[in-house]
Amino acid sequence: MDVVAYVDGFNLYHGLKSKYGRAYLWLDLVELIRRIRRHDTVIKVRYFTAIVKGEPDAALRQETYLSALAANSPEVEIIRGHFKKKTARCRDCGARWTCECDPPQTFHTFEEKLTDVALAVAMTMDAASGYGDMSVLVSTDTDFRPAVEASLQLAPARPILIACPPGRVGPKHDFSGQVIAFAIPEEHLEASLLPDEVTGPDRRTYKRPDKWSG
Repeated sequence: MDVVAYVDGFNLYHGLKSKYGRAYLWLDLVELIRRIRRHDTVIKVRYFTAIVKGEPDAALRQETYLSALAANSPEVEIIRGHFKKKTARCRDCGARWTCECDPPQTFHTFEEKLTDVALAVAMTMDAASGYGDMSVLVSTDTDFRPAVEASLQLAPARPILIACPPGRVGPKHDFSGQVIAFAIPEEHLEASLLPDEVTGPDRRTYKRPDKWSG
């Protein structure tokens, strides 16, 4: 079967980091999907993410990783969303975003936008057009349930696998056996790291960030 994978970048990142620290952040996504589906052909890995705001060092590491991914594997497609500034005003002391000031202080954070919608649309469109024979969703975000249901309606014979990132709880939806959810084994992660240095077709080299060395 020809496999198309859809990777929720932040769901995967937070799952990896919460369970294994930074050991597996330098992850070869194509190799990971190949190990999940050893007897199939991975024709596309669509990776959905957004560059963090307010943290220039983290943003640089992220850009380095994205460049390494693209340079290492032509099967990878990177789809970017963005972060939008969000204001949260404290209400009850002791709750999140609170203070004891009068009047209350205003706090700023950033909210990821567009990546979830882009993933859902891509997954549904591929099912509708018949691109690939199988979908692999790397995420446990329940917001993707409508996309899974639409894909099943458009292509009932197309298998859908949900690969749950480490430390993430799998979806609690009953898809009547049409969807298989499973945890990504650590041995697949161990065997799916990019080389410490990745050289692209243009001869540019991208090095694994020191902070991601374990």
